[in-house]
Amino acid sequence: MSEDPDTSGCQHSATSDVIVVAHRGASGTAPENTLIALQEAARLGADFAEVDVVLSKDGVPVLAHDLTLQRTTNVAEVFPERATCNVSEFTLAELRTLDAGSWFDPRFAGARIPTLREALRVFRDVQLGLWMELKSPHLHPRLAEAVAEVLRTTPGGWLSASDRSRWLTVTSFDFDVLADFAREIDHAVPIGGIAEHVPDDATLRELAGWMDYFVPNYRKLQPGDIVRIRAAGLKTAFWTPNDPAAAAGLVARGADVLIQNYPAVAREIVAGRPPLGQRGPVAIERVVGDVPGGEHVIIRNTSREPVDVSGWYLRDDPGYRLEIGEGYVIPPGETLEVYVGHGVDTSTSYHNGLDRTVFSKGGDSVALHRSDGSIVDLAGNDLGL
Repeated sequence: MSEDPDTSGCQHSATSDVIVVAHRGASGTAPENTLIALQEAARLGADFAEVDVVLSKDGVPVLAHDLTLQRTTNVAEVFPERATCNVSEFTLAELRTLDAGSWFDPRFAGARIPTLREALRVFRDVQLGLWMELKSPHLHPRLAEAVAEVLRTTPGGWLSASDRSRWLTVTSFDFDVLADFAREIDHAVPIGGIAEHVPDDATLRELAGWMDYFVPNYRKLQPGDIVRIRAAGLKTAFWTPNDPAAAAGLVARGADVLIQNYPAVAREIVAGRPPLGQRGPVAIERVVGDVPGGEHVIIRNTSREPVDVSGWYLRDDPGYRLEIGEGYVIPPGETLEVYVGHGVDTSTSYHNGLDRTVFSKGGDSVALHRSDGSIVDLAGNDLGL
C-alpha cells in the first residue's frame, strides 16, 4: 500500500458488495493474530483481516486477543510463574520469546506475537485491508494514543491516503475509547462499535453521528434489528457467522460485512456459490456437550463407500483441535464419535485424552478437516437465522 495506493487489485465479489473480513486473520486455518494468519487471509480472498490490538508493558501495540497468553502461546513453559498474568504485564522482549503457533498446529511452530507496526507492513505487502479492534482498553490506558501514533508514523498513508477508508476500519466494544480515538485521528477512517445486542432506535441514531458500522453478535439479533441499524444510517457488520447457513442468511438480509474465521467459505457465500463446493463424504452431525462421558462430536459417513478418516481433525471456534486416530474407517452411513477427554476407544469412538472437557462451548462453529488442512464440513452450533 503506497501513500496513495493503487486499489485495482483489492478483492471484491463480482456479484455482491459484501465485504469479507478474516477474523483474527484466517483463524480457521492459521494461528490467530499472527503474520501467517494475515498472509493466509489474503491468499484466501479476504478483503480485510481483523486483528486485536493491545499494549505490551513497555507501551508497544501488539496483536493479541485474550486477557492472558495461556491459550495461544507456550507462556506456561517459558514463564510458568506468570502464566496467568495479563498481556500488559509482559514487555515486548518477553513476548518475543513466546511461540504463538504450536498451540494451533505443529506446522506453525515458532510463529511470534507481532507488533502492530510489523503487521501493517504485511497488510501493505499483500494488499489486504486492516479491520482493527482496540481490545480491552480499560487494561491498556494509552492504547488509542499509541495505536494512532503507529498509524501516523508507519509508511502507507493509513490515515492520509485518499482512499484510506478502503484499507482501514477501527472498532471496539468500548464506545468511549472508540470516540476518543475517532477524535484523536480526526475521524480519518471508518469507525465501528461492537456490541452483544442492538440498542434502541434513539441510541442507534446517536451512534450514527460518529460511527460508520454497528457490529452486533449475529446470534443475538432480534426481528427487525438489521432494518433498524440501516434505517439509523449505519452499515452492518457481524461477528462471527462461520456457519454457512447463518452467513448466507445474513447476506440475504442485507449484511454489509461478514467477519469470519474461514474467508474462503465467506467469499463463496458472497458470490452465491456453494460454500464448500462438492461437499466431502463425511459430515458433522452433532456437537454434544454437558453429557455423561464427556463432550464429543458425531461425524457421519454420508457416502456409499467406506471412508478412512485417520489423521483428520475437528477444530472449534476458539481454535482448539480434536484429532482422529490412525486406523479409523467409517462404514457407509455409519458414525464416529470423537471425544475431548479420556475413555476407552472402540471402532465407533475415539478419545483425545485431554484433561479439559470443553469443546466449542459457546463457540460459533466446528469444522472438520482432512489431515492436509482442507475443510470437509463446517457446521454451526446453532442455525438460528
